[in-house]
Amino acid sequence: MTHFYGSSGDEAQDMEAKETLIESSLAQVFAEYDFARQHKMKDPVVFLLDCEDEVGSPMARGWEGDEAVDAAIQENREQADEPGASAEESATQRYVTTLARAFPLSECRLELPKYFPDLMPTFEGPPPKDGFLAVVVTAGGAATFTVPHDARP
Repeated sequence: MTHFYGSSGDEAQDMEAKETLIESSLAQVFAEYDFARQHKMKDPVVFLLDCEDEVGSPMARGWEGDEAVDAAIQENREQADEPGASAEESATQRYVTTLARAFPLSECRLELPKYFPDLMPTFEGPPPKDGFLAVVVTAGGAATFTVPHDARP
């Protein structure tokens, strides 16, 4: 995935970056969803943050702290530079350091308008029956996706 560290200025290209990030991170997204369900979270919404993005980085650092995020970025870069890393790995997840975290839908309905008011229509109805909601933060913004349960890697 091409890493923008913010918006590219092209809305379609930015949306493609968000789609690519969630597609390449499905294992991480499902792991966080499963963790939330195991801990009895009702209607989890998984946030997938690009830790180096102008919008995602401050969120990740607020949740995990600067030291943890910096260490994750450094480790990710070192793995990408390893001789055994495939070109495909290097072009997708390996160059994008991500953090996934789940929050209850009810909490998202209260908190999301402060940060991403344009996403609120997604959260006004009932949760999807055939999957769960995910919010992807990269390319200088955020987008919501319904992750189908049958998309599990």
